[in-house]
Amino acid sequence: MATVVYVEIGPAWNRNRGGTARNATVEAARGFESDILMIANGQSGNAKDGTAIASLQVHGGASAQVLATGPDEEAALQALLPLLQAR
Repeated sequence: MATVVYVEIGPAWNRNRGGTARNATVEAARGFESDILMIANGQSGNAKDGTAIASLQVHGGASAQVLATGPDEEAALQALLPLLQAR
């Protein structure tokens, strides 16, 4: 079963072009077995791939969806939400 959450990206994604926030999110996502997809601006990218997330061009205030599918999907989403909403 897949779990989807809707999130407003936090302002930390604006500072330093969001590089630090993006890297923290990717590193956290890599710690989970589940497949994790981030959807924003009409595009989607693997949350475990920094280049894919960068290509979404998300910034603070943007809306995004995060879709996780796998054995630890709930835990993955609980870990990623604070990183995505970071101030």
